[in-house]
Amino acid sequence: MAIEQDPSTGGSACQACGVDLAGRYCHGCGQDTEARPRPLREMVEEALSETTLIDSRLARTVVALMVAPGRLLVGYRDGAGGLYVSPIKIFVVMTALFLAVLNFSDVALYQFVRRAPPDAVLVATPDPDGTTVHVSGVVDEDRWMMRRIEPAIDPRIAEATRAAVARASDPVERANLESDILLDEELARGADRMLHWLPNALWLLMPLHALLLAPLFGRRRLFMEHLVFAMWAHATAFGLLMLLALANRFHVGPPAWVIAAPYLIYFVLAARRYYDMSAVSALWRGLVHTALYVMLVLLPAATVVMAAGLAWSGFQQGAAS
Repeated sequence: MAIEQDPSTGGSACQACGVDLAGRYCHGCGQDTEARPRPLREMVEEALSETTLIDSRLARTVVALMVAPGRLLVGYRDGAGGLYVSPIKIFVVMTALFLAVLNFSDVALYQFVRRAPPDAVLVATPDPDGTTVHVSGVVDEDRWMMRRIEPAIDPRIAEATRAAVARASDPVERANLESDILLDEELARGADRMLHWLPNALWLLMPLHALLLAPLFGRRRLFMEHLVFAMWAHATAFGLLMLLALANRFHVGPPAWVIAAPYLIYFVLAARRYYDMSAVSALWRGLVHTALYVMLVLLPAATVVMAAGLAWSGFQQGAAS
């Protein structure tokens, strides 16, 4: 039943909630009382105007990210953030794009590879220390942001190790050899685990990035200022990693460390403007911060992920036995 006009006020009532209206928009529920079916031409004009607005902000943001590091950060901090896409949206979009590019390019974030020449005769020998196994002719390699190799672990290595298990008479040597097979299987799955872990872990790692910024770039600043810079820094790193992945997709083959220099240049330029300091000061602080973040956050986090996978596999193997 339609809500009639309120005779006591002489005005009309909101058709959605019944509150007396004092203007176009209902102060009770926010309903636009003049919203009516409109001609197709008006709807198209509205859609085009909103799309143009979004595109202009996106284009302005992309240009700022590429040629003027720090401009959008300063704009966001100083109240002109409406000109650009917000830092958290940039971070979310760049994370999603990075994961999509990895899938498209068939590049592994990390992959442990064990290979041997095709004509090599592989022989597995347990080390007397009871913790390691040597396989003749095998080369181990840690690969970051390189084309995925399948299989990552040469199947002949497992065959040689199982043959050594069959020959072993010492229980300690047998357990050592069996553990090495399990370790290889887990390391081979490490790339998929790392990719699965990355999106969730970054939400935890990014505040640590911001915490490391505070003692170097200003303890008296708001933590949110450092967090905004951390979002921008991660988005920039993802952009560079995407370019690296696409290059490796077409067999150019540069190693992951080649992005360190451009990342540091962007970091210094942005920090110089955002934190209002000299280039030299931003450079040494950026070097220290990057080293601390890699050594104290990224590498330990990756180690924890791999160790957790090994522990879970060991638990499953023990339960099965």
